[in-house]
Amino acid sequence: MALRPEPAGGRRVVIINVGGCRVRLAWAALARCPLARLERLRACRGRDEVLRVCDDYDAGRDEFFFDRSPCAFRAIVALLRAGKLRLLRGPCALAFRDELAYWGIDEARLERCCLRRLRRREEEAAEARAEPPGSPGGAGPGRRLRDLLDDPRSGPAGKLFACVSVAFVAATAVGLCLSTMPDIRAEEERGECSPKCRSLFVLETVCVAWFSFEFLLRSLQAESKCAFLRTPLNIIDIL
Repeated sequence: MALRPEPAGGRRVVIINVGGCRVRLAWAALARCPLARLERLRACRGRDEVLRVCDDYDAGRDEFFFDRSPCAFRAIVALLRAGKLRLLRGPCALAFRDELAYWGIDEARLERCCLRRLRRREEEAAEARAEPPGSPGGAGPGRRLRDLLDDPRSGPAGKLFACVSVAFVAATAVGLCLSTMPDIRAEEERGECSPKCRSLFVLETVCVAWFSFEFLLRSLQAESKCAFLRTPLNIIDIL
């Protein structure tokens, strides 16, 4: 089956169907399309050549089918419409990179912040492949604990831990501000302890307990305990 011929007016419109995501494009626009794979369709002269570029072709509807990620293609369509390409969020960043390679899009077209995030994901994946199974930085408990403490984007647990940690920092700051109030300071100087003073003491005790717990967790996930204890911030925490 041959391709549908170009109309006399040159206004042929084709449908690109990627996993159910359908986009209508002018056939003439494929000649200058930033997606190299779609640009190759323009040069095809028969069905056999078309099927080397896409997975199926419906000549009746002039529709080209691609068995690829529709989610990634929606982000790629933004490049066609707005000239901007942004990286998908979440752990599928590397899969999105593979989609860019399939469609023939240079990674340099990504927004600068998205390109940095992609490079970071690539480095993390390379480190995970390089570390032997069971090592402290591998996919075992040590790595999961490190992600929990240092990477809020690692999952719901990481986000919850980060929120709780920030909440305790804020509570500590509020407690310090309240402790400087004249009536509280006057009670301390007289050796008295009102309910307000006791509440501040309880708040301070709970915050210190949390920070001690967090310090213990960070020391457990550290590969070098000596290097961990020598860092300036940890020295301040100990003192």
